Amino acid sequence: MSNTLIESQRTSDGITYDVLFKEHSKLIFKLINNFIKVKNIRLNNTEVDDIYQDIALKIFKNDYLSKYDREKSSFITWLNIICRTTVIDFYRKKMRFMDEILGDAGALETEGSVDATLFSLPADVLTERQAEVITLFFKDGMVTSEIASALNITSRTVRSIKFQALARLREHYGAASTSPDQQKPETAQDTTETRRKVS
Repeated sequence: MSNTLIESQRTSDGITYDVLFKEHSKLIFKLINNFIKVKNIRLNNTEVDDIYQDIALKIFKNDYLSKYDREKSSFITWLNIICRTTVIDFYRKKMRFMDEILGDAGALETEGSVDATLFSLPADVLTERQAEVITLFFKDGMVTSEIASALNITSRTVRSIKFQALARLREHYGAASTSPDQQKPETAQDTTETRRKVS
């Protein structure tokens, strides 16, 4: 029997890893989406999928099921805390990444590509050509002359498109609310749940 299979058959309070991710995937997605909706966090479907993967990895890698104590919290509260903290971690990392792109340094030529997991453009903000140029710059690590050659346009046009795209992105992210950890919880119960640490 493989180590992976043995791990997946570990159980805590009748819940195995197989059961958790086969029977509670919809619940995990619901908890993620509820939290980002309440906190007005701008994430697309691909990013939500990435967060789900982060949650699955975190639970499995840290063997959270064996540490779960039903006397300290209900299963849904335990899972909700993991989902919330993972969303916050992902959001903070993404905002740091976007600050680097949208800051003064982002206007310079880049060397090398960036983390593809974090690189995702918001829907319906950029034109198709703007998204193409920004992707070539920041995800593929191409410079102006290379992009101009690849798209059969002038370097001046590339710089103009990039400038317009960054302006739209700054406006988009500038309109976003403060990070979720800076906002006050909705209820006293929410405060208690947020302060609890995963057992």
